[in-house]
Amino acid sequence: ITLNRKVLIFFFFLLLSVLFWFLTAMNKDYPTTISYPVRYIRFPEKKVLVNDIPDRLELEVYAGGYTLLSYKLQSRISPIIFDVESFSLNTVLGDPSTLYILTNYAEDMIARQLLPGIEITSINPDTLFFQFADKVNKKIPVKPDLDISFEKQYMQVGPYLVEPDSVTIAGPETIIDTIDMATTVPVNMSDINRSFDMELEIQPLHKVEFDPSEVWIQVPVEKFTEASVEVQIEVINMPDSLLLRAFPPTVTVSCQIGLSAYETLSEHLFRAVIDYAEVGNMLGNKLQVQIIKMPVYIQSVKFTPKSVEYIVER
Repeated sequence: ITLNRKVLIFFFFLLLSVLFWFLTAMNKDYPTTISYPVRYIRFPEKKVLVNDIPDRLELEVYAGGYTLLSYKLQSRISPIIFDVESFSLNTVLGDPSTLYILTNYAEDMIARQLLPGIEITSINPDTLFFQFADKVNKKIPVKPDLDISFEKQYMQVGPYLVEPDSVTIAGPETIIDTIDMATTVPVNMSDINRSFDMELEIQPLHKVEFDPSEVWIQVPVEKFTEASVEVQIEVINMPDSLLLRAFPPTVTVSCQIGLSAYETLSEHLFRAVIDYAEVGNMLGNKLQVQIIKMPVYIQSVKFTPKSVEYIVER
């Protein structure tokens, strides 16, 4: 028991000594390097940045122990806001498209955004280079990037409705000229059994601005049934002086269709054709049947027969 008491007293005074040492150390000032995120705002009007610029600044600072400890304990550091337009931009000799700022001129602006008690001694990099190009605009369509699977006996009964269906992009001409379509961020959904709508963000692209940056999408979904219709075969590219007869003269088209549109299904919604220009190119006395017209709200379209025999009369 006596030994245990001595051990406890020893550790008590040891802890007390460490505490006094820590308090003394925290009252001193120390030089150190801290890495701060930076966000740039207000570039020159009608210009767009085309080069990569540092997203962090390495600051050589001199600060008290408590201040540095507070910095280290921050779970999220707010970025330094770097207002480019508030500085006089210097032009690189021989390259008018490239401008630069000496970061020591921004020291006061940066210091105001740091914790009180932090003194900046130097900033790395010492120079920020900005290469600008003229900003151009173009309007392009939007394509949703959706991977949807449906509950059994359910299907999509029409195309997506996207609002707006196009967006305006802005950026360097060399990049904008290569972009013909905007896509949304990928979305995966499964076991869908009803119509739905949702807001989707446009997939971001480096150095490209989107206006708007989000679109609204509606997807019509409902229960489906199987249906089939007999469709008369038409002949295309046929000379007026000839007559071609197909055997059989019709094809049976089967498909999946939403229940709400089932009553509207008829042969007039389809167009099945054979091409006289293919006579002589096919093996045997047959021509391939093609379905060149069908409603957009049906799926799993099949037809039979795939080819028909024919005779040509003058």
